[in-house]
Order: sequence, then structure tokens, then C-alpha cells
Amino acid sequence: MAAKAEDDLDTTSEPLPQWMTLDKDSDTKTPVDTEVTGTIPKWLDGNLYRNGSGVYSVGDQQLDHLFDGFAVIHRFIIHDGEVKYQSRILDTDTWVKSCKANRLVVSQFAAYAYPDPCKGMFDKMTSYLLPLSADNMTDNTAVNIVEYGDKLYAMTETTLINEVDPQTLLRKTKVDLRDTVAVHIATAHPHFDTDGTMYNLGTCFNPTSAYSIVSIPPPQPGVDGAEAFKQATLLTAIPSRFNMHISYNHSFGMSENFFVVLEQPITLNILKVVTTNWRREGFASNFVKFPEETIAFNVIRRSDNSLLPVTFQADTTFCFHFVNCYEVEEHLVVDFCGYEDINIIDDLYLKNVMSAEYKAKIPPATFRRYVLPYNVTEAEDDVNLVQVAGSKATAYMKTPGIIHLTPDYITDDKIRLELPRINYQMCNGKKYRYAYGTSILMAEERLMKVDLEQRKIVEWNEVGYSPGEPVFVPKPGAKAEDDGVILSPVLSNLPNTPSYLLVLDAKTFKEVGRAIAPCDVKMAMSFHGSFVEGQDFGSKSSAPAESAHTD
Repeated sequence: MAAKAEDDLDTTSEPLPQWMTLDKDSDTKTPVDTEVTGTIPKWLDGNLYRNGSGVYSVGDQQLDHLFDGFAVIHRFIIHDGEVKYQSRILDTDTWVKSCKANRLVVSQFAAYAYPDPCKGMFDKMTSYLLPLSADNMTDNTAVNIVEYGDKLYAMTETTLINEVDPQTLLRKTKVDLRDTVAVHIATAHPHFDTDGTMYNLGTCFNPTSAYSIVSIPPPQPGVDGAEAFKQATLLTAIPSRFNMHISYNHSFGMSENFFVVLEQPITLNILKVVTTNWRREGFASNFVKFPEETIAFNVIRRSDNSLLPVTFQADTTFCFHFVNCYEVEEHLVVDFCGYEDINIIDDLYLKNVMSAEYKAKIPPATFRRYVLPYNVTEAEDDVNLVQVAGSKATAYMKTPGIIHLTPDYITDDKIRLELPRINYQMCNGKKYRYAYGTSILMAEERLMKVDLEQRKIVEWNEVGYSPGEPVFVPKPGAKAEDDGVILSPVLSNLPNTPSYLLVLDAKTFKEVGRAIAPCDVKMAMSFHGSFVEGQDFGSKSSAPAESAHTD
């Protein structure tokens, strides 16, 4: 197994936060009323769906890593100034089989699982020989939930995608991208074009075609969502610069004319990947870090899917999440949250996250703006090629064909921010002014609004609570970029104190209202979510009333 938390850390004296105590009976299957304080705008009408690791044990087995937990889907039903809350453990094959066996039977991000005891000897041997087979790959889609066409999909970093019933929050169908395109894993952070086309970054464990942009056309009305995924195509294939290693990516960037794929110093060792089951270790054991290596920016023209001939590099950093990318004056601006310490994945083992002492030491992600002059092919080595007014970023061609970048941190003390969101509908791939994020799991947990023009931040926090990813919802007919509200689930870290949904005015970043869940409701941590307008979304539910794991 990959490096675990330090054994000498003692967290037993501190009570676990509420989100760490969920079990198979802790979900809220039927929507419950919340207590609204302040005012929920009447124009805010729809459902906020959230997804994340929620259950960290099965039987007597405890899982190891923040990314190991079984998926819990959340739904905040917002209508006429009132809010109801609902949550369900997603009834994936991984969850159902593990419940029946009373232990984990499909390996997760870090946790290794022995083969299903119900399998025969031949099937067990196949599990060892084929670590990326359909039976071995987890369908525990516990990272993101997105609207695609008129369907709702839960995603993780495998090629398996689950359609979720918007009313019951149970699974309807499962899609496997490998049935159509040659990729082994994919991100949980697709991008969407204005015509509804979905794009994603797929990784193939073939070093000559390691990174591919997957294009999935918009589904036609009345056509089953799974059929649209069958039309997926690969737009490009980029080789890995690492010998027998392929960079790990959690997300990618998209502007109006470019895709941006990072080659990061955290890599997957191909030989380790294919021997994962023989070694009886989780997927995270395949990571190999190269702290002395640069991070590379692969820039792909969307017009012909060609890779720019110039190589862009920067000092070592690691990125989970892009913020936005856009073009200005023949420069490509790439904003993401970067970690200077590339050990962040090891830091997120639960024993570390639960230790106040260790948690204070976890290095934060900081907002970084890189500026790439994409039409430069040669230059003097002492000339800063960034010609964007007011930018503090630099780009020097110290070696022919290679441009070295340094970022603009926006503020002098750097902005500690993760789980970033923007006004996606208005600004994705375009010049923008505002970004929103949280410092959840850091020593000081708070929400932030970043004004990129004024280079200022505004914060919101409440002691004893952990605010989650802030989702921006525009006001109907809004013209200003920040005319709307921010929705964030706020988890209680205090005993016998309820969690709630926070509503902030996006302009002022002041609280306008909150919807407080009943004290007996356990609200799991969620990583990402989507707001879907209207109350008729998915009204023609076809999923069963109860999950299969309740039998």
C-alpha cells in the first residue's frame, strides 16, 4: 500500500467529525425539511446535487484514504424560499457486493480488496492477472456529479460513469468509456461546450499515446444517455515524456481555442499498474514522484487537435483543479490551484486528516496564474515574453523551443484556495474576473471570493464548521459576472450541532440565508456538485424505490 499516515499520530482523544461517522443506515432516503434562517431568494429554484466519499467502513473494515469512501449523493431541493435535504449511498456494484460480503471486495483509490469470495478459482486468477478488468475496476463514482443533456451522471477517475436518478438518487445505468475509446482512466472533471458537447481527459497506459481528449457529442432529445457515450471519439493522443511512467491528472483546462493537459511530477508507474493485484496493494501504490522534475503544459489547438511545437515548463508543482483558461493578446492564461509540496496525496490519508497537529502541517494549494505566449517560436533568452499589461507572470525561452514559466500569485501573500468554481455559464474559457473557493481541510477553513482585477479577496468563515466547494448560481437575466448566489454545504465539526446549506450573495459575499438540517441528520463530506434549475428535472423517475443493498 502507498505510504500511510505516521503511526505515532494519536487522534483517539478527539471526537471524529460528523462526516466521518456515517454507516450504511445513515443516509436520508426521504427528503426532510430544513430550518431556514435569513432569506433564500425566491428566484433560486432547483436542485443542488453533491457527490463525495461518504462512508469509510464496511463490516469491520475501515478504509484508509479520503478518496476511498463509498459515494454518497446529496440533494438540496430549493423552492419558494424553502429547502429540503436528501442523501443516498449510491447503490453501485462495488457497494452492493461489499455489503453482501461484509468487507471491501473491489479495490479503491488506496485500499486494496481481496477478490470477491463468491468468485470461482478461475475468476480469482483473472482478477490478479487483469488489474484493469471490468470486475476489478471500481464503479464507486464518488468525486463529481454533472448534468449532461437531461441526465445526471456521477463520475470518478475510472472510465465507469453512473447515471443517477434525480429523484431517488439511485443508479439507473452504468456506462464504460472503454467500450468505445482506448483509454484506461479518465478525469471526473469534464468540460462542456456551448452546444452541449462534453470533453474529458483520458489516460492510456501506453506511453506513446498516454493523454487523449475525449469528445462526447450532445445527446439528442429522447435518446438514452448511454447511447451518446457510445459516440465518443478521441481527438488527439499525446505521448508521455517519462520513460514507463505517465503523469497523473485530476482535471484539465479548456479555453475557446485550446485544451491544456499538464504533465505533472506525480506519475503512474506502468509496471506497477499491471502488477497491482499481484502486489495486493491499492491503486495509490502505483504513484511515483519526481520532485526535481518540472511541470509541463501540453497545449492543443482545438481547430485541428495539434500540439503546439513549443514546450512550456514551470518549477515543480502539483494541481488537482484548474480554475479557468482564456486567451488575451496572443497569450493563453492558465489558472489553477497548485501545491508546492507534491506529497499532498499522502497527506490525505484519513489518519492525517483527523489529526489537528498533522492537518496544520498539510501544505495548502495556492492560486497560480501562468501566462503562455502561444505564438512565439524563438526569442532572446533574457526577454520576458509575457506582454499582458499588469501581469506579474514571466515566460523566458532559455533553451530553443522551451519556454520556462513563473506564475503570478495575484496577491503578495498567495491565496490559499482549493475546490475552485467560477461563473461557468458566462466565463468558462473566457476572460473572467471572479473565482470562488474554499480552504477546507486546511488549518483555517473558510470560503473565499477572489477579485482578479483588484487583486483582493473576501472571506467567510464560522468557527467549528467546514465549508465545502462553493457553487455559483447566476440570477435569472444577470448581466454582471457575480450577480447571483454562492451555495456551499457547511459541515459541523462540533458534537450535537447540525450542518447546513449556506447561501451567500455573490456580489457582497455576505450571508443571506442558511438551511439547517435536523440534528439527527448526518451530512457526509462532498467534493463537487452541480445546480440544476427547475423542479421538473428527472421527474419521470424509473429507478426502484429502494436500493438493492437494503435487501
